[in-house]
Amino acid sequence: MIITATTTTITEHSRHVIASRRRGLAVLSVAVTLAASAASAHTQVSVQGDRAFVHVEANNAPLSEVLSALEGAFSIRHRTSVPLDQSISGTYQGPLRYVMSRLLDGLNYYVADTAEGGMEITVVGTPGAVAVAKPQAKNPLPKLAVPPPTVEQVAAEREKLHHRRPPPKP
Repeated sequence: MIITATTTTITEHSRHVIASRRRGLAVLSVAVTLAASAASAHTQVSVQGDRAFVHVEANNAPLSEVLSALEGAFSIRHRTSVPLDQSISGTYQGPLRYVMSRLLDGLNYYVADTAEGGMEITVVGTPGAVAVAKPQAKNPLPKLAVPPPTVEQVAAEREKLHHRRPPPKP
């Protein structure tokens, strides 16, 4: 009988541990779901329309995320040499080029049309930013040392020039 009571106690204890672990897992999954929805609520980008009239809504989203959303909706590619982590919030609407100019306001950039009818945007920096020169290799080409001509070489050159001149007229 003592063995049976001990077995029952261990089984009840195991059930209690499993139930508490399930509750903990449920609480954790709810917390992860809430955190994910809160993060998505803070950074949202919505793109609607066509190239003639686009409607972009951004809510606390980094500029890089907004540009990526536009890349997904239209045939746009963007490259950058500076981080585009500025937070964008607001509604932008109008022709695609107008919306792009408003989104990229305050940055140095250029836009090129591609042969396929798309757009390629290159962001090169911010106004007033100092360009950092790339370090160049030290003495990439060795200096060529040319020795001065010898007396014999000078005399031979003079002799050649003397023979090329037309003879003086009498």
